[in-house]
Amino acid sequence: MGLFDSLRNLFGKSKPAAQRPAPPVMAAQEEEIVVPEISPAQLKAQMQGASCPLLLDVREPYEWNQVRIPAASARNVVHIPMNEVPQRLAELAKEKEIVVFCAHGSRSYGVAAWLNEQGYSARNLAGGITQWAAQGGEVQTGKAAGGGSGAWQ
Repeated sequence: MGLFDSLRNLFGKSKPAAQRPAPPVMAAQEEEIVVPEISPAQLKAQMQGASCPLLLDVREPYEWNQVRIPAASARNVVHIPMNEVPQRLAELAKEKEIVVFCAHGSRSYGVAAWLNEQGYSARNLAGGITQWAAQGGEVQTGKAAGGGSGAWQ
């Protein structure tokens, strides 16, 4: 066998295909957190009825000072910034339905999920106070007396 034949044998033979490693086995996926949501229209209708939910505004004080749902529109509105909710949980009635809202609905989604884990019945206001105002919900603007924390009277 000559040099040419040796090279042809060396390069001409197909090598067995490289074995791909098996894809990693995924650990059990965490369950997706699903929070019930309520639209601004549904909330407006519910606020007209006898069973008005507690509205929990979890925005920061400066956001509350810019725009808020006025106490005249809702019978039971509380402003507790998101990071204070665990320390101020006693201010929320466990037997009452809670609608949590923020500016756009992201922060409040997480707070509502956490409240549900604590045994509360919480829903997220879809789109937050931004969608509430865009869909004709009553809002009050400007700084109000009292600084914006705790229950609105």
